Amino acid sequence: MVFLWCWCLKFILEAKGECDSQIYCSGSLLKKIQLSGIYGSKDFVDKPTIKPLDEVLAAASLLPENSTNDELQDFISTYFGPEGQELILANITNFNSTPSFLQKIKSPLLQEFAKHVHNYWPNLTRQVDLSFMCEGCVSSFIALNRTFVIPGGIFREIYYWDSYFIIEGLLVSELYDIAKNMILNLLDLVEIYANGSRIYYLNRSQPPLLVQMVKIYYQATNDTALLYDAFPILIKEYNFWRKNNSIRIVSPESKKLYTLNRYIVNNNAPRPEGYLDDFNIVELNNTLNSTAREELYADLAAGAESGWDFSSRWVKELFKNSSTDDNNYEILRTLNTDAIIPVDLNSILYMNEITLSEFSEKIGEEKMINTFKNAAKKRLEGITDLFWDEELELFMDYNISNFITNSTTILDTFSYITNLLSKYPGSPPITLINSGLQWDFPNSWPPLNYVLIKGLINFHNYDDNDSESEIKEFIMNLTKNLSQRYVDSVLCTWYSTGGSIPGYLNKLSGVKDTGHIFEKYNTLDLSLPGGGGGYDVQVGFGWTNGVLLWIFSNFGDILKEPECLSDLT
Repeated sequence: MVFLWCWCLKFILEAKGECDSQIYCSGSLLKKIQLSGIYGSKDFVDKPTIKPLDEVLAAASLLPENSTNDELQDFISTYFGPEGQELILANITNFNSTPSFLQKIKSPLLQEFAKHVHNYWPNLTRQVDLSFMCEGCVSSFIALNRTFVIPGGIFREIYYWDSYFIIEGLLVSELYDIAKNMILNLLDLVEIYANGSRIYYLNRSQPPLLVQMVKIYYQATNDTALLYDAFPILIKEYNFWRKNNSIRIVSPESKKLYTLNRYIVNNNAPRPEGYLDDFNIVELNNTLNSTAREELYADLAAGAESGWDFSSRWVKELFKNSSTDDNNYEILRTLNTDAIIPVDLNSILYMNEITLSEFSEKIGEEKMINTFKNAAKKRLEGITDLFWDEELELFMDYNISNFITNSTTILDTFSYITNLLSKYPGSPPITLINSGLQWDFPNSWPPLNYVLIKGLINFHNYDDNDSESEIKEFIMNLTKNLSQRYVDSVLCTWYSTGGSIPGYLNKLSGVKDTGHIFEKYNTLDLSLPGGGGGYDVQVGFGWTNGVLLWIFSNFGDILKEPECLSDLT
């Protein structure tokens, strides 16, 4: 495999990396195969070659200009192997099937379900095996030196922001070595700023949670050696965001100048793993000029960099509710991602600045303590000035194209959360816009549930003496309700798809599957996963499991068995 670390690390932090592969990133062969639709876009670019690169490219040059699907299928079968072949299940040594957090769970059924989820980690843990690769053969996979956990389904590689929520679960499961390996792999990947371990991700990042991964790992293990090793790389990542994704904004109210961050990607072509959809959005039934097309391709990539790919949050115009592909394409043609300054991205970076100041103190980098404290103070001032809407009492995204705050998707006010729980049986939807896009209503996503619950915990614990007891009680009850809803969504959907626990929960009759845990859920129906995204809903699932185990660890003593278990029987 040519894309080994010695090759990858040439992409230093001056800018995001670029991929020039004529198979996996750009060129006529990629376009021809992806537009044929014979494979899902991500499936083809995850296939390694089984013959040397030069031989593959020579054969590709002989393909007819208007190749039939049969000709393309024969070519792929001859020169490419199965997707994901570079990875094998990793052997987890000293795996404890009954970690201590299980004892915190009061309900015997929930305890058994939590044990089932915990014992699923080996099915998602991978290591690289390139022994099948011939000399000169290539793959899109970036070789990782250590074991790691994948999300599941078509997501066969390590992903940046997924890893934070996976690591939360690994720490609960007392799988400290794997959690550390995840972090060390990501510290390596920082050098090329991929959002995942595929070369076609090289030109974009994802929400920058690596600092927080190191923090929660350090809190769980007190591994000071990792802190020392990670610190200079975390500084490099921080400086990358300052240099490449920052924007200077003058507040229309205070007239003060702030430097904040947004998602922005240098890109002028379809994303390889989403090629067909991107091409159809930009090129078909459209009259965009070349500049507008390049801007739209860049906005599509920036939407993917945000992790919210895709949502009405990033568009200029909202359309009538619909879930058809044509309507989704029409909505996505109005993407405005790089003009939106996200409140959550800047909150993450504020949190990173606070944490880097704390790390500086722990490892004796005294000159940097105040540097990061001052940066955090300035960013917080900007967040309060630009994102806070006094009338609505909401923090909202800031749109620089029309100098307004955008409240269509930010649901951070506690009263909003309570209203959502009263309206819908499942965990809270990510937005209230039913656009048909996967990061919109009615989908509910594990990482955002975690953020809500974690934020409420932090609020409850903050400045305890100055808050009224009734407010504290309200916040804690809301936290418990959100945690219960999340458990209900995951367990009820698992049960409706054939999940069972001998001696505790009988399998539903007539269901062939054996229970699935999904990447997203449907707020309207506890028995259904979420939908959309241009691919079948994926099972596994890394961040869902991580958040679930974290909730069990924190609230296992008060969680109850969902009513759906009797309703579905």
